[in-house]
Formats: sequence, C-alpha cells, structure tokens
Amino acid sequence: MMLHIEKYDTDNEILERVDQLKTEQDYYEEYFHVIGLEDKEPDWTDYMGLVYNPHSNSTTFKDIFTNNVKAEKYLEARGLESDLISSYLKFVEEGRFLLVYNSDSLKQNDRRDSVEATIQKGPEE
Repeated sequence: MMLHIEKYDTDNEILERVDQLKTEQDYYEEYFHVIGLEDKEPDWTDYMGLVYNPHSNSTTFKDIFTNNVKAEKYLEARGLESDLISSYLKFVEEGRFLLVYNSDSLKQNDRRDSVEATIQKGPEE
C-alpha cells in the first residue's frame, strides 16, 4: 500500500486536487480523508462523500454517528511513527489541511486491462 499525505493551506486546494485525481487517475471521493481542525471542517465534506478526520481532544455528537475518527488515531492506524504524526498535527494546528489517500484505492486495480491488474491477478485465462 502506498499512502499519500499531501499538505494544503486551504480547503479549495483540496477540492482541486481531488478533482484532478478523480479525472486523471480514477479515484473515487470516498477514498479520500481530509484532516483539519475540528472547527474548520469544510461544508462540502458530507455531500462529496469525503471522510473528515478532525484534530481535537474532544468527542462531538457527530463523531459518534459518522466515520470521523480523530486525526491522531487515524494517522496511528496508518502505521506512521509518532514523530511524523506530531509533525503533521502541528501543520494542522496552524489551520491548514492534510489530504490522505492510498494507491490501493485506485479503480484501475480492478480492471483487467491495466498493467497493475495483470501483475496482481495474473494474465487472463
């Protein structure tokens, strides 16, 4: 699995990047996680289908009924070292955002006509 974590200053930059990845590399919106401050969640995350992982120490009512895992726990679950997690969270504490996705999410992995699919699944019978 190739984990990608990209840093952005604004949520509009994230929208542009998500659109680019959807168009050029066949990603789906639900494969993206956005990490930011709890009170900075963009209003478009719900209707776009992106998961927002807030950075905060409190649990909100919304956290109980959604996939919103706190940012630190989410990054830990990805197997990142604690120093790297701290570095990412400091970036977020400045009011900026992280976009997280992995290349395993690519739709092309399920297609027979891609080189990656041939390598992973073997040639067609």
